[in-house]
Amino acid sequence: MARKKNKEEKIWAYKLKHPEASNREIATATKASYAYVWKLMSKIGTPKEVLEKDVVSRETIPEEPPALPPLCTRANILEDALSKIDGDRHEEYGDAAENFDRIAGYWNAHLGLNAFITSRDVAAMMVLLKISRLHGDGPKDVDTYVDICGYAAIGGEIAGSD
Repeated sequence: MARKKNKEEKIWAYKLKHPEASNREIATATKASYAYVWKLMSKIGTPKEVLEKDVVSRETIPEEPPALPPLCTRANILEDALSKIDGDRHEEYGDAAENFDRIAGYWNAHLGLNAFITSRDVAAMMVLLKISRLHGDGPKDVDTYVDICGYAAIGGEIAGSD
């Protein structure tokens, strides 16, 4: 049985086939977030296979990411959230409603509750977890807002199907 490619492998495979592709093009094609592609490209640099072929990308990667990338718009944040919940996360964790139902069951069991927490509550509490990170001392990056949008969308979908 062939092993399924993880997100990083998909990104590098695309970059090898399309060495001139921008980070945005790679993110769109591989259904990964722009921020993840940027971090991968800036942290790792060019993969060995590309160097061996003497293929040089025209795209330059700045030392530090811009404070607000020009493509960091409301629409792109929502698109990124959609690509995660319908792409990466769906592939990794399966159906969100089923996953949130399972999480609710575990939380109820842990707290000694009898079906008190619902899958809708799980979505709301995950949004609150992300909001709490915005108020903490850690980094306050765009990915947190993308995740909030994703959890809110899943919660809305669950609420609409009740």
